[in-house]
Amino acid sequence: MTLSTESALETARRICTDGITLTAQNLHEEALLRYDAVLEQFGLRRKIEFTQVLTTAMYNKGVILGTLERSEESIAAYDVLINRFAKNTELVIALSVARAMRNKAYRLNVLEQSDKSIATYEAMIAQFGGNADPEIESTVTPVKAFLAERQAVLDTRK
Repeated sequence: MTLSTESALETARRICTDGITLTAQNLHEEALLRYDAVLEQFGLRRKIEFTQVLTTAMYNKGVILGTLERSEESIAAYDVLINRFAKNTELVIALSVARAMRNKAYRLNVLEQSDKSIATYEAMIAQFGGNADPEIESTVTPVKAFLAERQAVLDTRK
């Protein structure tokens, strides 16, 4: 028996919300199981409502893995989100992609992979730097400032 699209969407949202609740309770491993369940059960759905749930699950999975200092896994989770949805122009999805790129760059820096980190920040700015949405702009602006400061320091060392 297959769930109707509406029923499946409600189920996906409930499981994802359970993950958020568990995260707030610092039950990270249990939250990861919920996010993985959403991705496994609904990962092939293409409707925008599912895409929003999927990107939330992917992003939150990356955040939790980073919180647990599992940087490689966190980067991999962000990469899945970025690679799958980088071309999606829906605002909520684009914001998730921009935030995933920012967090991926941070995690790369934690792993002392500064060249990859900088490249990820630069790719984020290239993709989202001209976006006028206030939420995306507030995600990109600190990265622009960081890269400008970094460049100024490098310039003074020449």
